Amino acid sequence: MFINLAHFLIPKIFFVLSYLANPIFVYLIHTEKSFQFGNYKYLLYFFAIFNMVSSLADTLVPVCVHTHRYATMVFTVDGPFAERSKIGEILVACRCAFISGTYGILNSHFIYRFLSLKYDKFVNHYFKPWGLISAAFLVILHWTMWAVATNFAMGSGEESREYVKQSFEDSFGANMTNVNILVAVFSEVSLNVMYRSWFGNIFATVVSSYSIVLYFVLGYKIMSYLNDGVSYMSPKTIQMQKRLFWALSIQTAIPICVSFMPCALALYGSAFQIDFGSFSNITASITVSTFPFLDPLAIIMCLPALRRRLFAKINIHLDPTSSNQVHSVSRGVP
Repeated sequence: MFINLAHFLIPKIFFVLSYLANPIFVYLIHTEKSFQFGNYKYLLYFFAIFNMVSSLADTLVPVCVHTHRYATMVFTVDGPFAERSKIGEILVACRCAFISGTYGILNSHFIYRFLSLKYDKFVNHYFKPWGLISAAFLVILHWTMWAVATNFAMGSGEESREYVKQSFEDSFGANMTNVNILVAVFSEVSLNVMYRSWFGNIFATVVSSYSIVLYFVLGYKIMSYLNDGVSYMSPKTIQMQKRLFWALSIQTAIPICVSFMPCALALYGSAFQIDFGSFSNITASITVSTFPFLDPLAIIMCLPALRRRLFAKINIHLDPTSSNQVHSVSRGVP
């Protein structure tokens, strides 16, 4: 099913960019000599792998979002699982679950950064393998809960399909009968469908909200420790820690802007019958595909050593004194 050129091309372009940027990012981290990332590099490797798996899922199960009155629907538009089947609908739920998986992996990063400052000996002793196992478990837990909740809340029974059928076929000029589709309907249907839809919406809101609150609380504590000074760290190391935290903050802002907000607008727009237009609906499915590329790019651009090495590969040599001043940059960090 062809939606428009942007919806067709942009996810595929960012799939290629993701599979270029993430291996380069892993290589830069692995070969970096001027600053030792310690155990944190394993979380960065994990994040890069997650990004690539997310891009692959977006390519194998490309989706689009559409709203109609009190309903939000997510459906496949192409790929090997385009034909309607039970496994196809489950895969749509699994594709949506990568949003929550992103929260899980960012949570693990914030927890690690906080613990490594306050309980560094404990982290150094137990991170391998228990820290990595815990991080992987947290991501899998987030991903699984979201997939199960989405499949339960948006499972497309005949009542839900009938509610959106005319709008879908008018908007896309296609027969909905053979399309894998998940639908949340918040009013004008039976109580069972409404309750399941509201459960899914509230669940997604709780998971997203608790993660965002965690980012702010731990982020504040991390910056407080760094601004007060850490006895076992040199000024240069503290500056690098600040840069790492700045990179993590940008990493966090990206999925909030490209994943959480578009999806929240689509869901709550339907819940309260607020029409954000077809542009908002299509954007909700396009922007999600950009995160796996923007994530490694954000870290590379925020860390001068990685940034200089990357630009040096393409014969652009940056002035090291303009990006490595400890005191001047530290004053600019909030």
